[in-house]
Amino acid sequence: MPPPPPPLGGGPPPPPGMEGMPPPPMMGLQFRRHAPALKMLHWKKVPPMKVHHSIWADVRGKATIDQYQLDKREMEALLCEDPKAPKGKKKKVAAKKEKKNAAVNLLDAKRQQNIGIALAQFKCEQEVIRMAILKMDTDMLNTDKLMALQMMLPTADEEKTLQAYIKKNKGDLSQLGPMERVAIMLASLPMVNDWLSAMLFREEFKVRQEDISNKLDVALVCAAAVRTSEALKELFALVLTIGNFINEGHMLGNAMAFTFASTSLLVGNKLSNKRGTLIHFIVEALERKGSTALSDLEDLNVLVKRVSAFSLDFLVVEVTEVSTACHGAQATLSSLGKDQDALSTDDAAHVAVFINDMGTFLHLAAEEVKQLGDSQVQLQQYHSSLAAYFVEEPSKFDPGEFYCQLSSFINELLKANKDLKSDTTLLVVPKDHSYHSPEGTGSVLSPQPGDEAAVQQMWIPAAAGGGGIPP
Repeated sequence: MPPPPPPLGGGPPPPPGMEGMPPPPMMGLQFRRHAPALKMLHWKKVPPMKVHHSIWADVRGKATIDQYQLDKREMEALLCEDPKAPKGKKKKVAAKKEKKNAAVNLLDAKRQQNIGIALAQFKCEQEVIRMAILKMDTDMLNTDKLMALQMMLPTADEEKTLQAYIKKNKGDLSQLGPMERVAIMLASLPMVNDWLSAMLFREEFKVRQEDISNKLDVALVCAAAVRTSEALKELFALVLTIGNFINEGHMLGNAMAFTFASTSLLVGNKLSNKRGTLIHFIVEALERKGSTALSDLEDLNVLVKRVSAFSLDFLVVEVTEVSTACHGAQATLSSLGKDQDALSTDDAAHVAVFINDMGTFLHLAAEEVKQLGDSQVQLQQYHSSLAAYFVEEPSKFDPGEFYCQLSSFINELLKANKDLKSDTTLLVVPKDHSYHSPEGTGSVLSPQPGDEAAVQQMWIPAAAGGGGIPP
């Protein structure tokens, strides 16, 4: 049988288990018994149904004025308006004063903060900054300050907002904040973004040009030195000879060449004595021959390390950036020359000086930029030649990685040479090896009929007391 309907005007019946709960407090407005508060406390109230089992359930009934022995008269005097105070006049004066002092901020808070930080570098009036830009005063506007000015330039949307305010207020900027005023000042200058970029290019050019030129020169000398190195030829021929001896009778033997990346395999290749490595054996072979290859390779490695210290890929980017900046500055001069008639007399005079001075600089800079581009093209040709010389695929050849691997390989050779001088046992044949047997029975070192040519290719390590070719 269904439960009876609730009586008219009443709420729904309480859920099961809730019959004994006290009703929630009324949510209606309370009658204020004191003067209005000076400032409302705009907190967010928690609904009564969420209070159960919370801190507020524990303090229920305790949050009362009497509980804390508060003085209502004192509270009203400190927290509420004075009901007997004269109204109207004082409030109007305060409101008028507030309106007079309040600055209008059109830029967002973060943008204002960034402009304020950049503006703090100058420590001068905005008009002084404006004239320094127009006069290209590099004593005042160094690289850091030019970059700061570029950061302060208003975006397209910001400029629309600022121009709308100027139009609405008939050019009156007195109520604008300092960040807005400096943005408007910068935007009023002729082609200010391109103007500052040209100044920045001129300020940075000499240092950047010298740095890029030095890097290109070192890279060109290094590429030519590697390509013509007799020491590398001698080393690779020896490695090929020993490698073919090791791989004899295998499909990897009888090779005519090997990839440059294969040089990394020589480092960890242990000898039969478990002490020396194939690198030690190669170095010993060069020294026994009386070769100067190791000394020559050490000199070559000085160049290779210098090139490995910077990015060849980024060097290409730097040349491109300088060239682009130079062309951009030239385009700025061309545009300023066309728009000169539309400028005010004062601005037109400054533009004429700018075009003359910057034009003289750009004429010389363009020649040096062209030389950088020519050197870059020459370097790319050298690297293509290196790729072909070491039988690498040109499209996959990475000069920077190649130089790092070459330097690492040379370092391993030089380290092995030091090892041999400090430890004479690195190339000693183990005592239990059949090499020491008079007959050499069962030893791969034993001469077999028809193996005379192979025997002539064998080495006896000097540290083992050998005298060269075995008898």
